[in-house]
Amino acid sequence: MPWVNFHSHCHYCDGKAAPEAYLVKAIEKGFPAYGYSSHAPLPFSTKWNMKQEQLPAYLEEIKLLKEKYKEKIQVYTGLEVDYLGRSWGFHNPFFKNIKLDYTVGSIHFVDHFPDGRPWTIDGASEEFFRGFELIFNNNVQKLVRRYYELVKEMIIMDHPSIIGHLDKIKMHNRLKPFLDDQEGWYMDILEETLDLIADNKCIVEVNTRGVYRYGQTDLYPGKWILGRIRQKKIPVMINSDAHLPDEINAKHAYAAAILKSIGFDSLKILKDNRWTECPFTESGIIWD
Repeated sequence: MPWVNFHSHCHYCDGKAAPEAYLVKAIEKGFPAYGYSSHAPLPFSTKWNMKQEQLPAYLEEIKLLKEKYKEKIQVYTGLEVDYLGRSWGFHNPFFKNIKLDYTVGSIHFVDHFPDGRPWTIDGASEEFFRGFELIFNNNVQKLVRRYYELVKEMIIMDHPSIIGHLDKIKMHNRLKPFLDDQEGWYMDILEETLDLIADNKCIVEVNTRGVYRYGQTDLYPGKWILGRIRQKKIPVMINSDAHLPDEINAKHAYAAAILKSIGFDSLKILKDNRWTECPFTESGIIWD
């Protein structure tokens, strides 16, 4: 049975291969559909975001791949768009005339160091804990509330098709535990966030990258959050956040087994240019 993947990077950002390499691998694996979501440009330079002047070439190359492989696979054009607050996100005029099939909305940056440098929560652990101390004085509630404040603002301002790695704030817990996501205050914040996601009809991705890249057992989002997502009838999809062609369905089966154990019976996918509820098993989706 086939899989699909709608969170994928390529060499226009921090992916390690040209867009076509991922598509060739997807066809080899029997994917009926594939979506690109390179890191969208930011108003400052990073090691992983696409440069602003590269965006037209990225869009054109995927357009050509859609045509070249249209008899073999459905190809969709997306971007993973960082929300930095009201100053930057998909609502910014920079993106006004960009035609996409979908967006993945993600929070990778939370406020700034005292010297004005943007602080990423998704980089090296040393960088994370330096920012945690200098910006938030090691106050976990203050940090987490600010992170989810940005998530909620992003939902309202940008209305992304897909919410990327929802609880990414826990990423560095694996090396130096600082957050207990079973505490009441944290669960309350997640409840508020999930209610907003449900109201805005966004899709929550089940992101497997932490499992296959860092050896985590917990997905993004974690199992108890997925349970609440099911109860609130929020649609989900499985994405690998691939940076290499061989990663396009990495740990999809692992995620599917967890979703099945919780009671999910369908995944939201793009099929024939429409968002569709698709049945799945631990071996793949049921693509009629």
